[in-house]
Amino acid sequence: MEEFEMFWKAYPRKVAKAEARKAWNQTQAIRPDLETVLKAIKGASQTEQWMRGNGQFIPHAATWLRGERWEDEFEVKIAGVVNEKPWYESSTGIEMKGAELGLHPNQFESWPQFKQAVMHKTMRAA
Repeated sequence: MEEFEMFWKAYPRKVAKAEARKAWNQTQAIRPDLETVLKAIKGASQTEQWMRGNGQFIPHAATWLRGERWEDEFEVKIAGVVNEKPWYESSTGIEMKGAELGLHPNQFESWPQFKQAVMHKTMRAA
């Protein structure tokens, strides 16, 4: 039960521990290693759902385990959005847009010049 205790310690909503332990045992055959489970908890904890409402939207641990929630994908891919920001507000987004336009930072003397070229070419394309 050492692994369950580590899971329980990491899981943010501490209710129905006995049910969680039962679900832990029930999912043993399909559950990935503890490290993967803990990474999934960390990923889920960064979602808007888990961060709002003082934890009331975090499922009970047993529900999370039985739902195989370690399989959830936390990144929502929306065109023009990188890390919940418009593409032009992050360096990653600017680089992605630059690549889309056939521009690369190495083609320019500085990052600001690259960014300016991306913005300029984007405005001309619009």
